[in-house]
Amino acid sequence: MQLNARLHTQLRVSAARRHAAHFSRARSVHASRAPFCPPLKTSSYDEAPAVEERVLVKLENDVEPAGNLNADAQATNLQEAERQRQAFIMNDTCRFLATDLKMLFEKGEITEARYSPDITFEDPITKYTNREGYIFNIRLLRTFFNIQFDLFNVAVSGPDTVTATWSMEMLFWLVPWKPTLTFTGRTVYRVDPQSGLILSHTDYWDALQRNGFLSLEGLQHVLRQFLQLQVTPGIETPKYTVLKRFKDYEIRAYEPYTVAETSMGSGAGPASGAGFSDLARYLFGGNTAQLAMEMTTPVFQNIEPSSNSSTAMQFVMEKRYADLAALPAPSDPRIARKREEARYAAAIRFAGWPLDFEVVSNERQLRDMLIRDGYKPAVGYQLARYNDPSTPPGIRRNEVLIRLDGFVWPESEATSPAKLP
Repeated sequence: MQLNARLHTQLRVSAARRHAAHFSRARSVHASRAPFCPPLKTSSYDEAPAVEERVLVKLENDVEPAGNLNADAQATNLQEAERQRQAFIMNDTCRFLATDLKMLFEKGEITEARYSPDITFEDPITKYTNREGYIFNIRLLRTFFNIQFDLFNVAVSGPDTVTATWSMEMLFWLVPWKPTLTFTGRTVYRVDPQSGLILSHTDYWDALQRNGFLSLEGLQHVLRQFLQLQVTPGIETPKYTVLKRFKDYEIRAYEPYTVAETSMGSGAGPASGAGFSDLARYLFGGNTAQLAMEMTTPVFQNIEPSSNSSTAMQFVMEKRYADLAALPAPSDPRIARKREEARYAAAIRFAGWPLDFEVVSNERQLRDMLIRDGYKPAVGYQLARYNDPSTPPGIRRNEVLIRLDGFVWPESEATSPAKLP
């Protein structure tokens, strides 16, 4: 009986060595460290070879004292060694995905050896049942869209699952209005913990209540974005990342930017243009350096909620003026230079000339949706106008933005609105 136990253990050692060699080869191709996946409790990813050796040493040590252990103790040791081996495989697969996903839309390729030939792919409007279809879908998207893919987090989420959260902006360049389709959500990968092969890829979109294929809600979400005709001028704008895209609004992370600001007269409505001429004079030479600077977008207005009155108008400055000392001083003392810090904000978009009642209506709608979804909208809001006066109303881009208090990213499962079935 002891001989059989020793033989069984040696076979496990041999299998573990094969897996160690396999993952060492994989790391030689994907060597960059990804910050997303938590390491094994015993080691970081950079120390992964040591993890393999410890797993192997444990298995080999189980062989030596076989004569001193009963069958139950040997079985317990083998189970623990197998648990560690599978934990290592899942953690390695997680880190591999953190690297492979970043290359996915840059090169239109995947590391095929890590994906099962029978991998299933499913999102609300697409489904494939083999690796060829999976690769075809990636290449098809790259052909027709300019894609910006942001990977926020990748983590082992179960004994055989890895979950990634992401944002993707897809500019469809084949039509004159060049619509940008934005999707955020999570991908759940099912993994064989014995081999590390990825068996399935299922996408869940934040914008949908029903994510299963084929989703009518998903088709409507795509079509609505495709037919969105508002134009965003091709000039400099504050940089932000869309973190969550819902059906009617989105949550953004804004990077810091510089503004020139002027106060607006009392009684100025939420869509008032008072202050625009003063800021334009400053921008086009009304400063101590007599320097004409470039126009950017959008024009912001800060709005006080109790009276829905505009309190200040802001022009965004070019990013080369991140240092306020480099920004020319205004000749008009009513103009102030300010640095807006990084922030989280929710945004809702609408077209047309932004009339006072439309601004107020969109603010109320956005605030109600945020409260409904468990977020904490701050007091006050902003109107953002992106287009010059010559742009036709039907294709003008306007937004109402509300800062979010207490928002943390990435969201925890306890605070994030549930979207998975």
